[in-house]
Amino acid sequence: MDDKELIKRIMEEVKDEKLREELLRRVAKGEGESVEKILKKIEHRLKAQDSLAKQEIMYGRTEKIAKLRWWGDLLFTPVPYILFYVLFSGIILFWSYDIYGSFARIPKLTWFLLGIMGMLIIGQIMIDIYYLLEGKKEYEKRKKEEEELEK
Repeated sequence: MDDKELIKRIMEEVKDEKLREELLRRVAKGEGESVEKILKKIEHRLKAQDSLAKQEIMYGRTEKIAKLRWWGDLLFTPVPYILFYVLFSGIILFWSYDIYGSFARIPKLTWFLLGIMGMLIIGQIMIDIYYLLEGKKEYEKRKKEEEELEK
């Protein structure tokens, strides 16, 4: 790539003014190969911004904090759903027990609807965990691509 194309690409892709000046200075010195490498990294980072897995790091968190947050999300994803289900079903069963006098006389439809709701909540928990796991796969893929660019 010649210097004119390189300068044009720098002006289009690099938004940070200080970095732009540094890259243009390197082009003026004749260090075109290192500038191309830096532009490839910038291009890769721009692609990575679309990745949900990379967003934690892109928002200024360190990689370690992003990983800790991911583990926290993975472990505590089911907690609000389970608490909601326990409270909701407890209220419904308490109310039904109060009306019918015993658990044996509560209509089967009530038990059936509570079971359906429980299955829906389990499905939602599985979907949330799947999203987190797919995000981690995407993160590992992007990290591997970035390491290959470093070489």
